[in-house]
Amino acid sequence: MRREWGFWLFLIGAALAGGPLLWAGFPPSHDGVLHVYRVLEMDRMWRVGVFYPRWAPDLVFGLGYPLFHFLGPLFPWLGALGMQLGLDLESSVKVVLAFLIAFGGAGVYRMARRWGIGELGAMTAGLAYVYTPFRIRELYWQGDFPQYLGLCLLPWVMDGLHAYLQRGGWVRRWMVGVLYGLLLLSHNITAMLGTITLIGYGVVVWMAERPPRRSLWGLLWSLGVGIGLAAFFVIPALIDRSLVHLDRLLQGHFDFRKHFLDLGRLLSFVPVQDQSMGNPQEVLTLGAHQILIATASFLGWRRWSAHQRILAIGAGLGVVGMIGMMTQPSRPLWEHLPLLAYSEFPWRWLGIAGIPIAILIGLGVDSIRRPGWRVLGAGLAGLALLLGVAPLLYPFGRFTVLQRATLADLQAFDRSAGLIGLTSVGELLPRTVTAREITGSPLEEAYHQGMEPVRLDYTVLPPGTEVTPLSLHPLDQRFRIVLPDETSLRFWVFAFPGWQVMVDRRRVPVKAEGEWGLLRAQVSGGPHELRLCFCGRWDWRLLELFSLGLWLAGSTRWFLHQIRRSPRRIKPALISGPASLLWEERAGLFAFWALILGLKFLYVDPHTTWFRPRSDPNAPPGMAARADVDFGGQVRLLGYTISPSNWIARPGGVILLTLWWRGLREMQTQYSVYVHVLEALPPHRLRFQSDHMHPGEMPTTASPWQEERYIRDVHRIQIPKDLPPGPYRIKIGLYKLGKPWEVLLTDHGENGYFLPFTLLVNRPMPDHARLQQPIRFGDFIELVGVEVPASVAPGSPWSLWFYWRAVAPMRESYVLFVHRLDAQGQLRGQRDGPPLEAWGTEHWPVGEIIAVPITLEGIQEPGAYRLRIGWYIWPSMEHLFLPSGEPFYVLPEEIQVR
Repeated sequence: MRREWGFWLFLIGAALAGGPLLWAGFPPSHDGVLHVYRVLEMDRMWRVGVFYPRWAPDLVFGLGYPLFHFLGPLFPWLGALGMQLGLDLESSVKVVLAFLIAFGGAGVYRMARRWGIGELGAMTAGLAYVYTPFRIRELYWQGDFPQYLGLCLLPWVMDGLHAYLQRGGWVRRWMVGVLYGLLLLSHNITAMLGTITLIGYGVVVWMAERPPRRSLWGLLWSLGVGIGLAAFFVIPALIDRSLVHLDRLLQGHFDFRKHFLDLGRLLSFVPVQDQSMGNPQEVLTLGAHQILIATASFLGWRRWSAHQRILAIGAGLGVVGMIGMMTQPSRPLWEHLPLLAYSEFPWRWLGIAGIPIAILIGLGVDSIRRPGWRVLGAGLAGLALLLGVAPLLYPFGRFTVLQRATLADLQAFDRSAGLIGLTSVGELLPRTVTAREITGSPLEEAYHQGMEPVRLDYTVLPPGTEVTPLSLHPLDQRFRIVLPDETSLRFWVFAFPGWQVMVDRRRVPVKAEGEWGLLRAQVSGGPHELRLCFCGRWDWRLLELFSLGLWLAGSTRWFLHQIRRSPRRIKPALISGPASLLWEERAGLFAFWALILGLKFLYVDPHTTWFRPRSDPNAPPGMAARADVDFGGQVRLLGYTISPSNWIARPGGVILLTLWWRGLREMQTQYSVYVHVLEALPPHRLRFQSDHMHPGEMPTTASPWQEERYIRDVHRIQIPKDLPPGPYRIKIGLYKLGKPWEVLLTDHGENGYFLPFTLLVNRPMPDHARLQQPIRFGDFIELVGVEVPASVAPGSPWSLWFYWRAVAPMRESYVLFVHRLDAQGQLRGQRDGPPLEAWGTEHWPVGEIIAVPITLEGIQEPGAYRLRIGWYIWPSMEHLFLPSGEPFYVLPEEIQVR
């Protein structure tokens, strides 16, 4: 029996990625804790006998939420399985994550071996996928565990597809369907993007293997089986979208148009993470180290087989295509392809792009022919992959321990994190719920006492009513009730299809009441047996029976097929492929990984900080100017950095404003941040703005605001193309989440903070306005362009543009004068004052051309007029002289009034 030594070496290398799972608690990721609480809710439903709960009754303060009706249940199932086996909540989730670390990389290892890549190349490919920056980010910084599960399943579906096209057979066709069904149950968005990837991968495999045409029908059959196995979830989730507020995922922060990446960020190295930063930098990169290794792999082109060359071309095109889908040019596709906009973030392709990059890296290592050099290449590549993501392998901040978490803890987390039903914006609230926010419910007290809440609202019952609970189940409650009169009963659940009210075993009509959309039912007077149950719909039940029957039928046939197989036909090797490693290669790599493990645990973990520094939280690196403004004694604006740094921008340009915040005490309120750009001159109208739901995407109730850490809040502000040039002021403030009219005042009683400098939206100088020779005024200013009309109608205002350039720094604010002279040289109108109000010449950066608009009142008398311009200091009237000694310059152009 041949052993896959490369696979065991892969497992050793992959184990390093699971180090933080050994620490107590979960790191302060964006979504990690909420997914753990979803596991808690699934376990709670399993314990009362509900395997697939479409309705999560304990969410939204006990009013319930159709969480698992719309979101894949596979990860909560896996976590709940561990709890059923005796593990606590935290350990169960961590065991699943530890398994997935190896499972996803093993899928890529298997893919590589099926393409004829040797064990060292396959080992390196598997490690490249394990240490893909985006996937490490998902584990410890983003915490989207279902998405991580989907990314682990996808390589196995791809390998199963390849196996079927390569060798055929019903069993392989069935396994493709099973794996695809599991992918559909893992994570909606990964399943959608993964389906597109499978189509592209299928084309590559088809070109390489050239299978018979009937294999195409077999593949379609497999995908159909996968949809059938997951039909109980997939079909209702698609059909019932109109029942909830999914449109919220297309608005505001979740609008995909706001999340395209540029090539510089996509191809960058993983940045170091400052441990004093409360919202660590979002790592949205393919990893420059992985891109470089994958690109260098093409040096082995001549040593690859014809099949592997097709694979390399397909992988390269796949990476390029996925990069394209994450950048701005792909916007029309996102706008027009059905459902794609619900992906929210184009950078989700980063996780899938890790597969072709990993395969290319494996091909590169495998192309090294000499065993010794191949071992060295694999070792160096593995070390580079590990070091490339080292900043992500050491999460920091306040870890959340969840070993003994309860349903009351779940609801407290929902409230403190500003979530609705363990989702971001309550996108799964029924349409009948129109309230802006759900502040709580009377059921919370029962959860705190560890009791099953009674969902019948006693407060609306008429006097004299007698109620006796018969049974209390999360989704099925029965009462014996005696009503003196006909009454409209109210229940503490949201009205949603599937909820039924039965009186004496007969269904009665129900409706939604008020902005909370609570369930109501009209019941006649007298004694009754009352039942409230989430019984589902007949089409849901039919789909559940269909999927269950398909699972049973397929599994039975597979089992019988395995029994009938001859033992001699069962291949003992783990994975088919080229011959096993030489003992020298095995010994060399085992020694290498032993050295890496020793260095990590004995030296790197306790001593090195070069990739995890800790700066002064009151003086963040990169902050250019201090503000030190406190808002309500709760939040301090430490300072800011603005680009362009000279405070001059152009219409259609971009202002990049970074704000640096710090919490002063624990906050119970969620605050949003606004950046308003207003006219500097009266009436100070708001012209454009940038709002963030949370400062730095970190809820103000989260733990980093309570620690000695700062929050980095980046605003990318697009200037409207039609914005009039001129001076503008930037105002910053905070308001209650969802209530922009409830502003948090500064400690000085103001409703915001104005940055101390004025932003100048400048007009570019057209070529026809440029002077052949600049006109110098003193040692500081020169006139480089003029735009004046050739003629003006009598009485019409004169609109003039002068383009100036500072040639040296100015300490004084000079006054510009513009005189209108008639044919006899007599003054017939003038304009004196600062060239740009609220933007004095002392702010002018050297070398920048400043456009200055001047408007002169109209004149009735026809004739030829000229302009005389100059500069002076008020009130001393000290002029800036021309080189000729004149205190002014007369423009040679005549302006006709006719």
